[in-house]
Amino acid sequence: MTIPIFVSKIWQKDNFTFFIQWNDGIVQEFRLSDLQRECPCANCSDEISGKRLLDPRTVPDDVRAVVIRSVGRYGLRIQFNSGCSTGIYSFDRLRKIK
Repeated sequence: MTIPIFVSKIWQKDNFTFFIQWNDGIVQEFRLSDLQRECPCANCSDEISGKRLLDPRTVPDDVRAVVIRSVGRYGLRIQFNSGCSTGIYSFDRLRKIK
């Protein structure tokens, strides 16, 4: 029997980084600029082909979040100070990031 994985705790390290602790004890660190470079929203990634529309080189390393909101038990929506705000980062997707 496998135990479902879910978020136990989320906290901010600094203006550019946050952590997620999962119920199995794993702690992951996420840099906001790296997440925006992989943004799943329709403006940053083609919904049909999956092709990246956002050039990752255009995302500055000092990108910050204006707000991070929970989307039910599914994931997080991050509003970046660069204007992008519609991508939903599923917890499953975040968990798979190394």
